[in-house]
Parts: sequence; structure tokens; C-alpha cells
Amino acid sequence: MDIVYTQPLKELLQVSTYFKEQLIVLVENEKDEKVAKTNDLIPCYLIKDSTPEADISKLNSKKKAVVGGSVKANELAVRLKADYLLQPSSTKQFFDLGLALKLSANNTTVVLCFEELLKANSFERHQVWKNYLELVRYCKQKKVKFIVASATKDPLLLRPPKVREALAVLLGLPNDLAKEYLQEVVKEK
Repeated sequence: MDIVYTQPLKELLQVSTYFKEQLIVLVENEKDEKVAKTNDLIPCYLIKDSTPEADISKLNSKKKAVVGGSVKANELAVRLKADYLLQPSSTKQFFDLGLALKLSANNTTVVLCFEELLKANSFERHQVWKNYLELVRYCKQKKVKFIVASATKDPLLLRPPKVREALAVLLGLPNDLAKEYLQEVVKEK
């Protein structure tokens, strides 16, 4: 499974069939959700700190992904029982054992967005990498699923599963778990 942002659909379908992988598309409205469903993609609503409560309450039965990166955003993922927590940490560490325990209870998957790592300069990349080494250790201790996703807006920047699996292993996830989490079949809600 890979997670990507809404993008040119024709190119996305061509590239995704090449990798033979299930794609979860981050959508922000019902129109994008319908387009994703008609093309056998799994829609997942993207929620940010700034998303109004009224909009969030409409998504109870839908898949949800929360963009983390702050204490407030990470706690929002716990409160909403989000399916995915994207980028819970960046150059600053906002992830601890307490959060990992809460995410484990909610069956939330923690996601490193590979494109965000690529965008960072070398110093920031070092800080992000250091924080994710610790984050993966916490995820292993509390049995929280962790994956590396392409999370790109450009279909040509999709990364094959082997590359993302290798990154997860480099961060400290055991080989078998890295492979299992990426090959997990996601069902629509």
C-alpha cells in the first residue's frame, strides 16, 4: 500500500499499475472521493489543524489521515482515531511513548512521507532522520504500525515498495514487519 496526494489521475493509474500496489489517495472533498472510488483507489480524507470541526464531524465513517508535526496535530489524530498519522515528527521531535501507546490503542498507522524528507536540506534531513530513528523504536515497543509512503503530488515521484521497505528497515523496523505493513490490504470503511 502507498499513500499519495490527489494528482493527475491518468498518470497516477499508469504508474501505480506498474508497481502493482494498492493506492490510498488523500482527498479533501467529496468530488475527489468519488473520482478515487470509480478508479479503484481508496480515498482517505486529509485533516489538518486548520480543518473546521463541522467538516471533521461529517467524516465519522470515512478513512482519515491527520497531518502531524506538532503536539496539537498529533493529539488530534488520537482524538479522531485517525487511520493514518502523517509526518508526526519533523526537525523537532513531537512523538513519545505516551503518544505511541494511544496510537496503538486506536490502531493508527504512523507514516513517514518520503517526499517531505526529500524536500529538506541536508541539515534538516539529518534532524528528521534522527527523530524518526527514535520514533520507529517507540513504534516497535508499543506495536504501532509504521510505513514509509511516497506521499507525493507528482506520479513520477512514486517510490517502489522495495525502496520504501528498505527505508523502514534502515530506520530500525524489522524486515518482516516492514514488508508486512506495506503489503497489508486496506479495506474501505
